[in-house]
Amino acid sequence: MHMQPTLPHPALRRAIRIAAQPLLLGGALALWIALDLDEGTAALVALVAAQGLLALLERLAPAMPQWRHRAAEKAVLAALYLLTLVLLQLMLSVYALVLVPSLAAAREALGLALWPQGWPLLAQVLLLFLAADFIYYWIHRALHRWALLWRASGHGFHHAFHNLHAINTGTSHPFEVMLLALPVVLVAALFGAGAEAVAGATVLAVVNTSIAHANLDIDTPLLRWVFTTSNQHRRHHSAVFEASNSNYACNAILWDRLFGTYSEGEVAQTGIGPREPTLLQKLLLPWREPEDVDTAASRRDARA
Repeated sequence: MHMQPTLPHPALRRAIRIAAQPLLLGGALALWIALDLDEGTAALVALVAAQGLLALLERLAPAMPQWRHRAAEKAVLAALYLLTLVLLQLMLSVYALVLVPSLAAAREALGLALWPQGWPLLAQVLLLFLAADFIYYWIHRALHRWALLWRASGHGFHHAFHNLHAINTGTSHPFEVMLLALPVVLVAALFGAGAEAVAGATVLAVVNTSIAHANLDIDTPLLRWVFTTSNQHRRHHSAVFEASNSNYACNAILWDRLFGTYSEGEVAQTGIGPREPTLLQKLLLPWREPEDVDTAASRRDARA
């Protein structure tokens, strides 16, 4: 006999909806300050802590109880996350050698050393967090607007998964990793943000992006106007094409609100089609998409 998913207690769901995001973000920043960690270590600690807590909450009070991962699926997602972390670190090393010196030279030549070093550290962290996501908002919006960029970045890989969970944060095609690392590097190097601000903004981004992908009903009053919530970002992953072309800011939903791409609504399923592609098909998305998907690229091909 098929068993219906057990619904969590309403009080628990309400507590998660209202309090989970500020507590996780505040706790991550407090831990970073207390441990006085460098950028890479701070991001890793924040990642592990956030993913562990979110996985527990997803088990206790999932927004979509029918969205369950089998053990094998979890293992694949974890392996993909690990691969993304390795590639991201490699990309950051490349940027440090090639891009950062050029941006630093441009900063000096153009007089762009405008970073408010005298501001309180947390204010600098928030500013860098918002500025980096402003850049990513436009990159992300372009990926969904232009079929060539959608294909070239492999962004369909990230969108192809059904049953979205926090761990899906790390499911990105290797081609897209360079774009994930780029915004914070651009802002920090071009305007002169310090290492502490970069570390704090990275912690904030890592945790909030995990929250945004979580299978949780999170929609904190007031905070939801600035920080992207899971309910908002789930809509961006909707299998309905029109719904997915909204809420591009993974961390600062403020930009969608300001630039007219914000939307709300229920999501029955995530993905790019009625069937989730195999892992091999996902990896091959830059070159070939399955016939049953609905993406910017498939729509362009249909018109051709």
